[in-house]
Amino acid sequence: MANKESTNVTGLESSTNFEQDEKSLVKALLEAADYKTGNEDSIKKIFVKKQSGEPLFSFRIRGLSQSEIQAAAKKATKQISNPAGPKYPKISGERSTTEYHNNLIYTATVDEDKQRIWGNNDIKQKFNIFDEADCVDILLNAGTKSKIVEEVLKLSGFDGEDVVDEEDYIKN
Repeated sequence: MANKESTNVTGLESSTNFEQDEKSLVKALLEAADYKTGNEDSIKKIFVKKQSGEPLFSFRIRGLSQSEIQAAAKKATKQISNPAGPKYPKISGERSTTEYHNNLIYTATVDEDKQRIWGNNDIKQKFNIFDEADCVDILLNAGTKSKIVEEVLKLSGFDGEDVVDEEDYIKN
């Protein structure tokens, strides 16, 4: 027997009005897609602080799509010669965890903050940086980056809270 909670998973209300059900579904679908454009629930403000706790700067991050995460991984993975010979396409080699984390944080940063923080011309000139994702490595230490990557992945749905347990769904 289906309960009201299980029908809300699809965005449909329990009414028999087809037009209303369709509007509810469209509303739910648009809300699900809103993680990229950012509503308050899908954006988190990150505060970067000194060891003493004194705040230095802040920026906002959002959840990423699977293709954005995959692109960050691909960009951090070196392509190496194919062992079968030079006439074969290159293959993926080792992935740099540092580059991967830099790319994830950069991609997850809200556009306005991306330009203000990672695209800051003074920082890019001082450290002779051309790729803005490299600013992430200059401005954040390893521990801070690790914590921010955790937050990005949570916002991207990897915390498991929003996942429907298949067994519970079938029971209801």
